[in-house]
Amino acid sequence: MAGTCLLITEQFEPTADLLVAELRRREVPCVRWNLDRYPLGSALTFSASEGEFTTAIVTDGRRVDLGSVASIWCRGFRPSGLPEHLPEADRLFAQTEAQRAIDALLTTSGALWINHPHSNNRANSKPAQLYAAAQLGLQVPPTLISNDPPEIRDFIGRTGGSVVYKAHSQTLNLEPGKALFTGLIGPGELARIDLIRASPGIFQKFIPKAYEARVTVVGDRIFGGRIDSQANAETKIDWRHRPFDIDKAPIRLPADLEEKILAMMRTFGLVYGAFDFIVTPEGDYVFLEVNPAGQYMWVEAATGMPITAALADALAAPCRT
Repeated sequence: MAGTCLLITEQFEPTADLLVAELRRREVPCVRWNLDRYPLGSALTFSASEGEFTTAIVTDGRRVDLGSVASIWCRGFRPSGLPEHLPEADRLFAQTEAQRAIDALLTTSGALWINHPHSNNRANSKPAQLYAAAQLGLQVPPTLISNDPPEIRDFIGRTGGSVVYKAHSQTLNLEPGKALFTGLIGPGELARIDLIRASPGIFQKFIPKAYEARVTVVGDRIFGGRIDSQANAETKIDWRHRPFDIDKAPIRLPADLEEKILAMMRTFGLVYGAFDFIVTPEGDYVFLEVNPAGQYMWVEAATGMPITAALADALAAPCRT
């Protein structure tokens, strides 16, 4: 009997739309569970008795038993379908209760996850990424991650070049003017460096760039795209100022770099990851980060690389065994 693919996402997630269409084209049974409609718009039920435990999700008039789910595409893992206008204390209670309920899926499901939230959490740590990169022999910029102003001043003083600051977390879905882009540390920023006590930051030596590479990985398949960030003054420091500019022609990475990328994926238990590299004028690849939930649709749209198909392959395989 064929297994089911469960897509844990939200209502307005175009990547999920693509995946659902591709899975249905392949006649792979799939159910989409939008967590912005849980708990109010869907139901999660656990049933326990001596020697038995079952889990069922009811959403959009469909019921899926977790025991029949062979693969899970997890775009997010935070329920947000709560009643409006709840008092703050009641909202916090309802949010916590809903989160505790879905957290059980991390233990009760033996399906293939892309990616398991535990793996995402481990990989989302920038210091952990740099540790793994160093262990694997990836080239990284000289970096200091700290909330200690004297340590940061000393790092900037002995770096012998420009230093950039970046935040641990970032999203492009903020109000205009509120995104924390990577930026050079100047005299003004250095004069206010004591503010870092409240929010540890990442400080890195600025690495000259020929261009940048966005490398999307699904299982053992690697899709490389070139971002010509140095062609535009606005993107020389951080290409996210124009986040969807990428060359149409894919790039092929050096074989030894591909091996190290796949080794990092294994280190964190990831099936999917979006890597960012600087490519120096000398042709060296310098690792910046891996985003275990990075968007890929803009890369596929520009380059034609079959990333959605690769994800569908990975999700469909356990459903057919």
